[in-house]
Amino acid sequence: MAQENPFQEATHHMEATVQLLCTRLPPPQMKFVNGVAMGYRYSDQGALQAIIQKMARVVSALRAAQLLLSGGFIQEQAAINRMLDEAEDDINFLSLGIVFGETELHKQFLTYFFIEEYGDPNRPIQTRNKRGSIPRSKIHAYLHQNPAMSSDPSTGSAVMQTIHKAYSGYIHGASPHIMEMFGGTRPSFQMSGMRNTPLWEDHVDDLWNYVYRGILSFGMAAKAFGDDDLCLRMLAYSREFERCEPK
Repeated sequence: MAQENPFQEATHHMEATVQLLCTRLPPPQMKFVNGVAMGYRYSDQGALQAIIQKMARVVSALRAAQLLLSGGFIQEQAAINRMLDEAEDDINFLSLGIVFGETELHKQFLTYFFIEEYGDPNRPIQTRNKRGSIPRSKIHAYLHQNPAMSSDPSTGSAVMQTIHKAYSGYIHGASPHIMEMFGGTRPSFQMSGMRNTPLWEDHVDDLWNYVYRGILSFGMAAKAFGDDDLCLRMLAYSREFERCEPK
């Protein structure tokens, strides 16, 4: 069997962590409304259930980003990076709420997170629910005011908001971001991937950073689940992964 590369190894470790922590919770059950199956849902809608879902999303998104990167589709990979940025922050945010005490901001986050798209699947337009959202700046502020995350709250929060805004351009299709696709020996829009361009290497490094951040956030999640041994193993693995960083 071929040896795994560090990226594959990391995502396998992370997937195993999700599956392990899933066993600590009652499993999701099929939800029916007026005789129509809505899909699997957790009966309890607490922070641990939200953390597990965010962790699963991170592993899937990392693998999707890697596939896009390998094909040179760095614009689309960058859009997934924005999703990863939020999901990894959310894991830390919810985990710290468990460790240090849940705030009203955590309660509001969970209310918005678990709300269904509509109340009755037979009448989706008439029963559509309005989902609110927590301003990302408030989550950034919470994370960097927490002693477990930062010794310089104002700078840390500003950096997080800058990264968040920079990736928004890939999500929403801002002109400066789209124009990164324009170039080549005969300048034109590169619409079949940008594998052999200088920007590609930057995105390789960028994805590596999101894997590393994901490992750290999974360690924080293990702490929230009360598994100190798993937390320490994830932190040790993060140091091992750090040594494999591409130069």
